[in-house]
Amino acid sequence: MSGKKEKKHFIVGIIMVAIIVAATATMIYCYINRFDPQEYVQAFLDVSYKQKTESYIKQTGISEKEAKQVFEDNLAYTMEKFPEHVMTDEMTEEYRELFADLAKKTSYTVGEATREENGTYQVVLTVKPITLLKDTYAEFQEKAQEYATKVSNDVMNGQAMPEETQMQTEIYQIYYEVLSQAAEKGLRYGKPNKIVLHVEKDKEGKYGIRKADLQNLDHLLIESVGEEQEEENS
Repeated sequence: MSGKKEKKHFIVGIIMVAIIVAATATMIYCYINRFDPQEYVQAFLDVSYKQKTESYIKQTGISEKEAKQVFEDNLAYTMEKFPEHVMTDEMTEEYRELFADLAKKTSYTVGEATREENGTYQVVLTVKPITLLKDTYAEFQEKAQEYATKVSNDVMNGQAMPEETQMQTEIYQIYYEVLSQAAEKGLRYGKPNKIVLHVEKDKEGKYGIRKADLQNLDHLLIESVGEEQEEENS
């Protein structure tokens, strides 16, 4: 009988050890795979603007190709703002390279994260905007006016009036030259702004940054020309 009891205790001991090992493994897995909103935001911004894929791949488990596509999609969204009918293939590529370079030089610092009752995380981000567009706006207006005056003088001297598309293409070429030359001299940054990014789960249970927050962030990273400034220079 004593032998049976010892055998029973031995089996129970093995089972208990197995349970403890399994529980420990689960805890380790949960710790390793815990969601860190700060790390996620840092990884997402780095892959979106800096084309740094390593951390985002670890965070999401997607492939290198998929991670690189995040940057390409973000850049494509920027290029959608330019009218295709006035952009030559060469000009489109020039602008694309320019904005890809600007994206990689954007300045942001990921701060603390707090968890709301509904499970959404709020992550504070400090952004220093690139001021290239505002810094060069007056120069662009001046050169555009010079081109308009030249066209007007040419027409008065008997030359044919250029087509509207041709003139718009020329204006965009002037704008690119102004931007690229200023960028080569060195970018300047404005005063830091703070923005809150909401990290929340979608219907599939995957975390992501709220779309409206990302749109707001895009406007803050590269400062645009305000309506008041446009009116002053018009």
